[in-house]
Amino acid sequence: MDAINRQSRTSVHFSINYAIASGWTPDKAVTVDFQKALLDNGLEFSQTNAGPRSFTLSRTQPSHLQVKLESPAPQVSGIYIISSPPTYDLEMFIQEASSATDAYQQTYRTGQYQIIRCAAKIQHLYSSQTHAFQYLWERRLGQSPEDFRCLGPRPVAGGGLRFVMPPQEIPEQEPCSVELRIESLFREPRKLLIETAFIWPKPMLLGEGEKFDSAFRLNTLEQYATNKVWEFLTQTKNT
Repeated sequence: MDAINRQSRTSVHFSINYAIASGWTPDKAVTVDFQKALLDNGLEFSQTNAGPRSFTLSRTQPSHLQVKLESPAPQVSGIYIISSPPTYDLEMFIQEASSATDAYQQTYRTGQYQIIRCAAKIQHLYSSQTHAFQYLWERRLGQSPEDFRCLGPRPVAGGGLRFVMPPQEIPEQEPCSVELRIESLFREPRKLLIETAFIWPKPMLLGEGEKFDSAFRLNTLEQYATNKVWEFLTQTKNT
C-alpha cells in the first residue's frame, strides 16, 4: 500500500485574483449593479460587506464562495475569487470564477483592461499511512528522527517544507513564479496539506471583447499540483 494515498486527494481551497490598472471606489450604486450582474450570471450571495476601499460578497451554500473587489493602491484595483473550503470540484469553481469576472466586465465597462498581475492558489489534502511529517522527513528526505535531539527532549508534532521558485523564461509559456507549501496538519497528523500557488507577474492587455482567462490559469495550476508536485512528493529516499 502506498504511504500517501493519491486517491484520497481532497480540494480544500481554490482562489484566483487579478490586479488591474484602474482606479476604483465602492460607489453604492455601482456595487448594487455589480450584485445584479452577478445574479444575472448565476451567482447569489447571502452577505455583503463594504469597506473604505473594498466590497466583499460571500455565501456558504451551495459551496463557500467569496468575491471581493478592492483598491490596494492608487490607480490599482483587484478582483479576488475564493472558495475555502469548496464542496465542489475545480471545474465548478472555474465556472463560478468566470461568472464573477464576466459580471465585473459587465459592470465596469472600460473597453480594455490592463492586468498588472494574476495569482491563483489550490490546496489539496492527502491521507498518509503514517504521521505525515514522519513521511516527509524520513521517507521523502531520507533523514533520521535522531536529528531532532539537539533541539531538546520535546517530540516534533508536525512540520513541512516550503519552496519559492522565481519566474523563468520557458518557450511557449507565460513566466510565473511558483510557491509550494507541504506540511502535516497539526490536528490530523496523518493528513498532508499541499498548497500550490502560481503568480504571473507579467502585465497583459485584455482587449475589447476578450474575457479573463480563469479556466486556463486554474487548469494549468491544477495539472502542476497533481502531477509535478505529486512526482516530487513520492520520490522517496532509501533509509
